Amino acid sequence: MPVPETVQQLRAARALHKAWFVRAEALVNGLPVTQEQTPVRAMECEFGRWLKSAEGRLRDFSVLRDIKLTHDSLHQVYADIFNLLFPQPTGMGKLFGQSKKTKASNHLEAEILLTRLQGQYDTLTNLLAALEKDYLALKDRPKPPMEDLQIQSFRDVAKMMEELEKDVDAWLK
Repeated sequence: MPVPETVQQLRAARALHKAWFVRAEALVNGLPVTQEQTPVRAMECEFGRWLKSAEGRLRDFSVLRDIKLTHDSLHQVYADIFNLLFPQPTGMGKLFGQSKKTKASNHLEAEILLTRLQGQYDTLTNLLAALEKDYLALKDRPKPPMEDLQIQSFRDVAKMMEELEKDVDAWLK
């Protein structure tokens, strides 16, 4: 049985955000930075764009709001870590092309944020797993055949008409 596209996206999101966490860990441990490790906003990542497009079909799932908030926060903390470790030059340093060196306090703060990022990643992973489980449970629930619904509806209408006819007869007497 093929895996539904929604489930594929949820699973991919878990893997992609694990990669972002590992990148943050590498940054804090002093490994070199590549262009793909620069932070992006939550709505710029592949999952963020997909989530925005899927909001309509997922709006009835209670975890959706928490997923969006946690996802936004995860990206913000990653950006905070990156900015602590690779500060942008300011003032005169900017004018002369000099950058600030990473201070030991920045590194310590980045390590603290890394712990927070781990918690957010764990939370996001759990929320995505819960959404996947709820989505699959809803998708796998048997739907009543339309014919049976139509027949039942006609029976309900016929019964209502009979009751209405009896009421009208009673009123007219």
